[in-house]
Amino acid sequence: MGAVSRQHIRLRTLLVTVSVAVIGAVLAHALVISATDDIRLEEISTPQATYPKGVYQKGHEGYVSVVFDVSKRGHVQDPCIVDSSYPGLFDLYALQAVKDYRYKNTTRPRELIQGVTATVPFNLDSNPTIYVPPEYPRDALEFGYEGYVVVSFGIKRNGRVRRLQTTGAVPVEIFEKAALDAARQFRFATQRFSRNETVQHKFSFSLDSKPNNLVIPEFPDAAKEQGLEGHVVVEFSIISDGSVDGAYALYSSDRLFEQAAIDAVREFTFNQNEPAHNVLHKVEFILNRNHRAIFKAIPKYPREAVFQRVEGEVIVNFDVNEYGTVDNLSVLEAEPPDIFNESALEAAAQFKYLPKYVDGKPVRVENVRNRLRFALGLPSQQEAVRQSGPLARPANQRQRSGSQGQRPSTRRGRSEEQSQQPAIEDRRPESLRDIKLEPIYALHLGDGNYADGSVIVQFDVNVRGYVERPKIIEMIGTSLSKEITERILDEVSYFWYAPYIENNRPMRVTGVRHKIELYFGYE
Repeated sequence: MGAVSRQHIRLRTLLVTVSVAVIGAVLAHALVISATDDIRLEEISTPQATYPKGVYQKGHEGYVSVVFDVSKRGHVQDPCIVDSSYPGLFDLYALQAVKDYRYKNTTRPRELIQGVTATVPFNLDSNPTIYVPPEYPRDALEFGYEGYVVVSFGIKRNGRVRRLQTTGAVPVEIFEKAALDAARQFRFATQRFSRNETVQHKFSFSLDSKPNNLVIPEFPDAAKEQGLEGHVVVEFSIISDGSVDGAYALYSSDRLFEQAAIDAVREFTFNQNEPAHNVLHKVEFILNRNHRAIFKAIPKYPREAVFQRVEGEVIVNFDVNEYGTVDNLSVLEAEPPDIFNESALEAAAQFKYLPKYVDGKPVRVENVRNRLRFALGLPSQQEAVRQSGPLARPANQRQRSGSQGQRPSTRRGRSEEQSQQPAIEDRRPESLRDIKLEPIYALHLGDGNYADGSVIVQFDVNVRGYVERPKIIEMIGTSLSKEITERILDEVSYFWYAPYIENNRPMRVTGVRHKIELYFGYE
């Protein structure tokens, strides 16, 4: 690459750094904007939630929505989880953070403010006031590596980074140095952080720009005559109308491929009004290659099958298109019939392949078959079970309790009848304790004799993340029989949460509240 090109890159990098620094300052300010839009409240303190131990190393990000009341003195009361991007993963940490929120109650005379909603973010963007993008390592460009690095650090009084270290990286020993070099140059507004606070930041390294229209390049005749294969990494900007600007070859395995790669990328389109700079995309040039799977999603284990201890398998048939994605899915065989079909098809639709190439062109591969097995007790399936959808455990596996049907409540809080409902110590048979089903926010009960509504359940979460003593403390818009109440409590007894860890010790969390919408019509 010539001297002019290198100067061009340095100039672009400088401009981007200055631009991102301004954006970073805006984002830093956004962090202190009120977590609620209620004009009756002014924020005094909304501390950031702690990341679950071990989660940030895996790069997971998400949010939890919590509804609560604010007392006359500005203290949070009765926080209740109503939504979560990763159910069970961040929930307890969001709940503990919200309990420490403090507000100035501006009502006159002061009154209890009910139904305040806040969304607690769990993202690995530290939002520095000065942000420096990492340099993509040359070796990673050469071999087409992608991945991420999570770093952690403290903030000095002058806004500089201290105690910088990597806490997670995929793949290892590829991107760590670039991430550390970039993070050392971050600068922060010191008032955002406490003295001993540890901050995490995730650097993503991607060579897939994810355009709306992936354009396949023409294989250069000169390269084909020589039997050459390779790839080009194209860097470009996305302007406000969604088109590509300033595309050039940042890396190429052979200069013969550069122009074809640039021409293809110039035809990419992206969403409008989402400009971006320093975008990278790897363009491959392959002569002949069979298709090969690079990602296979784990199927969700249907809850009904879990409760009935049913195992089985499904053989799916599909095509792999020119872009490596799957279409034309169907079920060839299933044992037992119908139980796992939908879950198998949903998983197969997410499969990703390296496409098949013939004479320099990607081609469709038809009638690819895969066998998806559903077996209880396998670690990978247990993780998949946590992602499954809502169904209730069969009656012959439920443990009876003294729970009574209750009348609907028209306000938040606990009615007299609800406060008398006994708590259930542990509704799970010991043989099922290893099955971890994620918390749900909607439950389809398939009984048309009741009005749709919602319930608020309360329970404790022990140091292993299991639910104990679940009870219904409020019903909204519906009334339930004893049988339906037990079905709901049985469902809740299967919830599992990432244990809350404080000072490296798992802690029991009491009085966890969780809202579930109830639908009695058939799906």
